[in-house]
Amino acid sequence: MRARHVLAAAGAVAITALFFRYVPLHDFVEYWTAAHALASHHNPYSVADMLPLQRALGWSEPEPLVVMSPPHFLPLLMPLALLHSYSLARLLWLVVSAGMFVLECFALWRLYGGCERQKWISVGVAALFFPVWHCLAVAQIGPLLLLGIVGFLWLERRGHLFLAGAALALTTFKPHLFYLVWLALLLWSVQRRGFRVLLGAAAAIGIGMAVALLLDPAALSQYATLVRSDYVWKYNSGLGGVLRGLLQDQSHALQFLPMLPGLAALAWYWRKYRLAWHWSDRLPLLVTVSVLTAAYGWPFDEVVLLVALLPVAVQCTSLPLMRKPAAAWLLGNFAASLGFVLRYGDAAGMTVCAAGVLGYYIFAASRAGAEYQPGTLQETCSQP
Repeated sequence: MRARHVLAAAGAVAITALFFRYVPLHDFVEYWTAAHALASHHNPYSVADMLPLQRALGWSEPEPLVVMSPPHFLPLLMPLALLHSYSLARLLWLVVSAGMFVLECFALWRLYGGCERQKWISVGVAALFFPVWHCLAVAQIGPLLLLGIVGFLWLERRGHLFLAGAALALTTFKPHLFYLVWLALLLWSVQRRGFRVLLGAAAAIGIGMAVALLLDPAALSQYATLVRSDYVWKYNSGLGGVLRGLLQDQSHALQFLPMLPGLAALAWYWRKYRLAWHWSDRLPLLVTVSVLTAAYGWPFDEVVLLVALLPVAVQCTSLPLMRKPAAAWLLGNFAASLGFVLRYGDAAGMTVCAAGVLGYYIFAASRAGAEYQPGTLQETCSQP
């Protein structure tokens, strides 16, 4: 039986490899070219340097895709520089990303009290969540961001606060998506007068930055130049991008306007729960609101909302009343997200999943009352 599984997996990889040369260039092209530019001592944040590298791969857009993550992300790209075949690198990235998603789903399932023999439900939920497919299709770094959240929850639960902070540092590859999480962490640390989580995050970022500067001593100034350029304003994204599009106003301030209700929500949430703050209970909703109100974001970034979906899935295994509404919501959210992306583009699509998750939490709480507490840890697997 195991031999059959190995042969089936090998066959799937081989078939995928054959078709990969026909897969359109997407976001992975920015990671592959940045790694090779870095290895050849070129500027990985340069629009001018990236364009010819991407043209050689068949990129036909007038502007190249440039990595927007800060320099401490660059060392993680360096293994790509060892691969001279773009198709092979893209295939390996897909395999690793899918594997990470499976392991992260299993970890969240266990973390929130799911029954071990039902852990595959978590993968089924992820398979019906549109951002997962979008993320895998364009080869984005969502699995790394989710790993930061999952690692933080696991390590914090076990009291390894320094390592929990080091894991959470992975979310700083796209810090705008988690701005409420980091603000809440700062408040929590000040209240407890303990800063091990923040120190762990600072240490991890510092090590990553040191390695990046060894690879490219000018990485910080190159990144600063990119951030100050007009390149970052070329694409409308997230709720702020929707506002800019609707109002036909390219004011930069509009991009950040949705953060104001996000900050207000954090102030209310912290005041209500600060004396009983447990990260496994609070993080799902906090991540949801942070992603929804982020200044920038794309639908594939919303894979981090699995941290909010899987506690719901665990609860539904013990609450039959909620199973049908949850399944209907999941399918409806997939259809709505895909429809918005196809009809209105990625900026509008970014708002659908996070708003849907938030809306479902509110609906479930109102329908089931005190019996249903999304994000509340509960053991649902009866022991034999």
